[in-house]
Amino acid sequence: MEKGGPMLQKPEFTLIEVQQLFEGWRRRRKRRERIPDALWDAAISLSRHLSAHRIAKLLRLNHTAVRNHIHAHKEREEIKQTPTFVELDTTTEPTAGGCTIEMERPGRLRMTICLNGACPDLVGISKAFFGEA
Repeated sequence: MEKGGPMLQKPEFTLIEVQQLFEGWRRRRKRRERIPDALWDAAISLSRHLSAHRIAKLLRLNHTAVRNHIHAHKEREEIKQTPTFVELDTTTEPTAGGCTIEMERPGRLRMTICLNGACPDLVGISKAFFGEA
């Protein structure tokens, strides 16, 4: 099976499709060959609807390996969604007073902005933080 071949680029699979992919791979694999990343991705796509235990049982996989792949996938997705840098426009005129703005996203991501004086583009910062930029 080609790594990332045309049949494995689908974003989400049904259980039957993933079972068929694993069965086909098992028939063609060499002894002790590792499960290709594309097959793991297909199996992990089932975690939106099934538990790690259920996926492992239905696909005849090691439960711990399935659980570890699910956790690694979630960590990668969280990192992809985390904004790394937001440039502030400080050329606006300072205003009197100050304020604190707190934002929170699912997945324990928080940002606190303390302002004293100049008011940056809060809409732009918010969009970047929530992944809408």
